Amino acid sequence: MHTDDFASWDNPLNWWPRLEQQVLQPLGAGRTGRFQRYDWDRRALAEWREVPAVGVLILEGVSSACRAVAQRLTYTVWIQVDPEVRLRRGLERDGQEALGLWRGWMADEDRHFAQDQTVQRADLLVNGDPRIPHEPRLTFVRSR
Repeated sequence: MHTDDFASWDNPLNWWPRLEQQVLQPLGAGRTGRFQRYDWDRRALAEWREVPAVGVLILEGVSSACRAVAQRLTYTVWIQVDPEVRLRRGLERDGQEALGLWRGWMADEDRHFAQDQTVQRADLLVNGDPRIPHEPRLTFVRSR
């Protein structure tokens, strides 16, 4: 699951109650989760999606390892990337006109991660911009 299906430019971090109610609680009870995906282009909720009750759920994205759910996580991965690289990648995807949105998003992320101490609880740290040759589909590079 992608947290981008819940977050938005206007709500980068406070969407967790919807994820909890619509997906995590039903899955925890062995039932199918059901949520409305957020459409970033339309800036509105879109179609409903189902998440079947499975033995393992991989939750990917900003704040996916937040303190509020830490006791329910089996394993967390933190991908470390310098701010300049984060911004460059975001603008490559979203266009230069998103610069203001990205600066606000990154400031919100930085505050959240500092308060939440997410990186200190991570099981694995990965360098998201390694300087050594590697095959990214097959390998990872530890950042510490």
